[in-house]
Amino acid sequence: MSNTCPECNAPLVFTPDGRVRLCERCGYKETIQKKRPSAAELARTITFARRYKTKSNDDTGRGNVSVHSLLGMGRSAAKAGDKDEAFYYLEWALRANPSDKQGAQIWVWLSQIYDQPEDKRICLEQAIARHPTNPLARRGLAILDGRLQAEEIVDPNKVKADTAVADQPRAISPEQFQCPRCAARMNYTPDGRSLACNFCGYTQSLDEPDSHIQSDYGIGGAEQDFIAALATARGHTQPVESRAFQCDGCGVEFVLGPETLSVTCPYCDSVYVTEAAETRQLHPPQALIPFNLDEDEARRAVYAWLKQHKVERARFSPFVGIYLPLWTFDIGGSLNWRGYVEENSGEDMFFGGQGQTQRRPVSGSKAIFYDDVLVPATKKLPRLLPKLLETFDYEQLVGYDGRYLADWPAERYQLTLADASLQARKQIIRQMRRNPDRLTSGQPVQNLTISSGDMLVESFKLLLVPVWIVHYKAEDKVYHALINGQTGEIIGTRPRNVLGRLMSWVKGD
Repeated sequence: MSNTCPECNAPLVFTPDGRVRLCERCGYKETIQKKRPSAAELARTITFARRYKTKSNDDTGRGNVSVHSLLGMGRSAAKAGDKDEAFYYLEWALRANPSDKQGAQIWVWLSQIYDQPEDKRICLEQAIARHPTNPLARRGLAILDGRLQAEEIVDPNKVKADTAVADQPRAISPEQFQCPRCAARMNYTPDGRSLACNFCGYTQSLDEPDSHIQSDYGIGGAEQDFIAALATARGHTQPVESRAFQCDGCGVEFVLGPETLSVTCPYCDSVYVTEAAETRQLHPPQALIPFNLDEDEARRAVYAWLKQHKVERARFSPFVGIYLPLWTFDIGGSLNWRGYVEENSGEDMFFGGQGQTQRRPVSGSKAIFYDDVLVPATKKLPRLLPKLLETFDYEQLVGYDGRYLADWPAERYQLTLADASLQARKQIIRQMRRNPDRLTSGQPVQNLTISSGDMLVESFKLLLVPVWIVHYKAEDKVYHALINGQTGEIIGTRPRNVLGRLMSWVKGD
């Protein structure tokens, strides 16, 4: 490479950034084409520089520019499609000792510059190593792993939950629950495993391989990847068509089995014929707990419960069995906290005083993992339902099958996946506020502030749980009772005397 200008033979000098050679006499410019290192080579170089704290900035003569400015210039160049310009600024930003979160952002943008999948993967893994909860890095890996298709990604601010439908929506297949012997209607039995013929008594196990039907209501029982789901429309809308019916009295929607002819609203006791049922775009459930109690058993359980609590002359609404929707989330990551502790300086204790109290700021971080955080997907009975959900045995979950709705309606979820995940995060924060010692390792911290920015929702499930709902009137007031359709346990409201009301207030019931 010649060091003289090809126009006037004057010497060429480098510009301060080292990227261009310039002739000071005639203004000729020559851009230096530097081969871009692979992502693996770049990662090794940056790791070495961080480990030994080398002053790469000074070595290149690039000067002291803030990481924020370099990241902004690199991001702008990447959006404009100038990969060489973007790499120049992003590499410079990496060498300028960025914070972990800034470093993660830089590596995510570098993954957009490289073309080879192996280079993209290394960049995204570097981003997650610095900031494990970075959503763009995790989404990028989901695309590389095939768990998410790039064309499925949507802008949640532009999604309309009620109108976003597929170009060719799936029709509900007409699943027929007919007896193979006499062609009469078969109903789901309370044991959670069979269909029984009303006419000849023939039974068919749902566990038999030949009897399995791939239902349009759901697929499998495995947990779903949260990042992949939230990036697509199914995290914000209801992407599978199901037969649904809305109660005019209270506005609740129910998912109905194909053979359901009538339904009773469990909240307002309105009775409807389901001829007006429509198809709705619903998120398919992954699993459910089958009903194990029939109506007579539920009724006897409520009578015994009222007798135990000395409630007499109760008048009952119809007992309604229904599957209620429930989100569960696996949440990991870490919780960051800060506050202050009060300390005695001891300055005046030498003269018999008590010393002066001083405040010292403290902070910390705690790694967390919560398995199956429960979030009700219905907004009805908010005081009773969370308590009832704790009484189910979730080891008895089975993969969803449309035949489980042969005799029972299922309430459509009212809380979307995105909103439910926020509720799950709030639950964990509330638990930590009630038990701050778990967060601060027993240190008494004043003015405790908790940040959930590094909390990560890893996976989710949408479940259906069996519940009997009944309302009863006693002492001229209406009360509610929820019966666990699996175990028969009851959570409900009831009349209380003065002492009972006081104890209930103390317990927060």
